[in-house]
Amino acid sequence: MTKRSVLMLIGLSGVLSYGMAMGPAYANDDFPSFKANQIISSEVELLIRKKAGTMIEKCVAIPEQYKVSFNYTSPEATLFSVHYHQGEDVLLAFDEELSSTLTSEFTTQLDQTYCFTWVNEQEKKSDGVISLEYKASPL
Repeated sequence: MTKRSVLMLIGLSGVLSYGMAMGPAYANDDFPSFKANQIISSEVELLIRKKAGTMIEKCVAIPEQYKVSFNYTSPEATLFSVHYHQGEDVLLAFDEELSSTLTSEFTTQLDQTYCFTWVNEQEKKSDGVISLEYKASPL
């Protein structure tokens, strides 16, 4: 399995902002192989800039039929969702929610790269750090 960690500059309007991704970005990329019953988990801190329209994501390859439990904290309410790509379509695995803290879960339906995504819809007081913890376990 090859992992790549990339710092990307992405914005909603195509303007440069800050983001982070890990692993293949689309379903047609090589999907890593996993051992039977492998648990996938991590704790990360992500920097999100205060500028309105800033987007940041943490993307993780997760096999189908996994329960993904996660929680995050952010210094201010930020629009959050989990999405994946299927061809040119962007599909939500976890619908959008505006919150500064959230604990929840979802079940994967496909072998995919799932992206935990935060967007500043409005200018914030300052740059901030989002703390994310997730654990994906086979059903």
